[in-house]
Amino acid sequence: MTRDRGVHDIGGTQGWGKVPHSPDEPPFHNEWERRVLGLMFQVLRHTATRPGEMRYALERLAPDDYFDHGGYYGRWEAVMELLLEEYALLAPGELDVLLGAKEGTGPAHRASRVAPKDPHKLPADRKTPPPNHRTVRRELVDPPHFGVGDRVVALGANQEGHTRLPEYVTGVVGTVVKIHPAEVLPDSTAHDLGERPQHVICVGYRAEDLWGNESEAGVVVNVDLYENYLTAVEEAA
Repeated sequence: MTRDRGVHDIGGTQGWGKVPHSPDEPPFHNEWERRVLGLMFQVLRHTATRPGEMRYALERLAPDDYFDHGGYYGRWEAVMELLLEEYALLAPGELDVLLGAKEGTGPAHRASRVAPKDPHKLPADRKTPPPNHRTVRRELVDPPHFGVGDRVVALGANQEGHTRLPEYVTGVVGTVVKIHPAEVLPDSTAHDLGERPQHVICVGYRAEDLWGNESEAGVVVNVDLYENYLTAVEEAA
């Protein structure tokens, strides 16, 4: 990682070794993993009510909790503890005490504090018709700024705090391949700063542009990005 985005933003980086995979791998290796999955549906009913909030909590986990706390389900367990504390449903360190650890000696529950987000660095909010069911999609009157075939670049400016812009595509020129329906912007909703809906733009990146000449030839990686991340190549130049 070359930016302080957090432990989660390692997509496209090298040096992590092969991903272990077995086609016969069971969904749960231990009974506690099954229980964590069941608990998630109960805990999330009372926490992480805003789009992007749970993912923001995950990316703020300490590296030990993110990588060494039992893998995927361990992250979920850690993030549930974090959310329950942040929503004041548990006192800080309460679970450590209940589980027999001495107060103040348990895990450093569990993440950094919520970083402030400057609303002036976010795109303007736009009123949209309220949906008749729970969804992150919104209907925008304004058409997207880009069309299929346009050359664009995500410059990565003003992306402090939660963002869905992966580091490995930042600054790389890509081509718009599809326009998706608009959605609320999690960069804003995760921080409780309004919906600020954006068109979702699918951008295709050549593998050679992302990883150099040693990458597999002819491969294109498609990445869905919110429109406010993107600038036309001509304007960026």
